[in-house]
Amino acid sequence: MEEGKSYIVALYIDYETNRLAASAKIEKFVDNTPPEYDVNQEVDLLVYSKTDLGYSAIINSAHWGILYNNEVFRELRIGEKVKGYIKKIRDDEKIDLILHKPGYEKIDGISESILKRLKQSDGYLSLTDKSEPETIHFYLGISKKVFKKAIGSLYKARLISIDDDGIRLVNE
Repeated sequence: MEEGKSYIVALYIDYETNRLAASAKIEKFVDNTPPEYDVNQEVDLLVYSKTDLGYSAIINSAHWGILYNNEVFRELRIGEKVKGYIKKIRDDEKIDLILHKPGYEKIDGISESILKRLKQSDGYLSLTDKSEPETIHFYLGISKKVFKKAIGSLYKARLISIDDDGIRLVNE
């Protein structure tokens, strides 16, 4: 460890000295109990490390979870605290995480942000369901799959029209 740098540590009582102590070897303090989370449950996450698969995070100061690269649409910092959701608890008790509300609950929030962006852009965005995933992510910070679900719900609600060259707000 170097002076002036930040580190993630576990605080505990040293029972021999009865004093507060800290350890950077947090692995022995995490995952000591079976996970008791529900799928889609909102949890507090502490980003612990970057891995080949994505980001390793500590859930509610108690369990390990993973945020996969293909489901993280912004850069995360080690030590950053974020809200997340339980995507899946695997048979081996490993926990898969996501940052956005799962399923259609998240689409409502995304739909709202697309509507807001449309209003800021004079009612038109040059994005469609045929746009490249990278383009959608660049402009809206979401995946193409989420974008398509969101504009589908906006279209069904007759709030937008989908043209060959983009989406438009429908005049009220």
